[in-house]
Amino acid sequence: MVIGVDFDNTIVRYDDLFHRIAVERGLIPADLPSRKNDIRDFLRLGGREDDWTQLQGYVYGLRMAEAKPFPGVLEFFAHGARRKLSLYIISHKTRHAVAGPAYDLQKTALEWLTAQGFFDPHRIALSPAHVRFGESRAEKIRHIRETGCTHFIDDLEETFREPTFPHHVVQILFGQHHSPSHLSNVHPLADWTQVSEYVFNAGR
Repeated sequence: MVIGVDFDNTIVRYDDLFHRIAVERGLIPADLPSRKNDIRDFLRLGGREDDWTQLQGYVYGLRMAEAKPFPGVLEFFAHGARRKLSLYIISHKTRHAVAGPAYDLQKTALEWLTAQGFFDPHRIALSPAHVRFGESRAEKIRHIRETGCTHFIDDLEETFREPTFPHHVVQILFGQHHSPSHLSNVHPLADWTQVSEYVFNAGR
């Protein structure tokens, strides 16, 4: 079993951080729901796409260290490591933000993984070579193919809609309760407890 996992919004939970920083910068009212997508939609509906783009670069760059992992994800990786499974983090992440200061987003992501213990030999012991960042979605899918993933976990159904996505790979849509009608092969799982149950038990 070779398990690939997306990074943003699958391993890293940003909702509270995006909300706090958007309020700090006066971009949204404080009573707006804290979900990241609600913030995105609020800004876009107001014709403020540039504000949204710059906010993303700021969060993923300068404030990345404040982000938290989803509950259960560290345990999932630790369990997989104990079982000697091949684990990869494969993400569509450009090196620099589209707008705003030129933070190295890939570097800050690796620093975050280090701080969370992913590379610690006494915790998860993931090899840094098993972290792959693609500058495009096509490059991300190429990494999925090259690493030989048997399972891939992602919060974006767009990943699984890509024509080049390898169909033999078990497709796990993270954070969802229902499978999209147009993606019949996708397994929707709401949280990392469900993912662990499926991968380590029913998904074997």
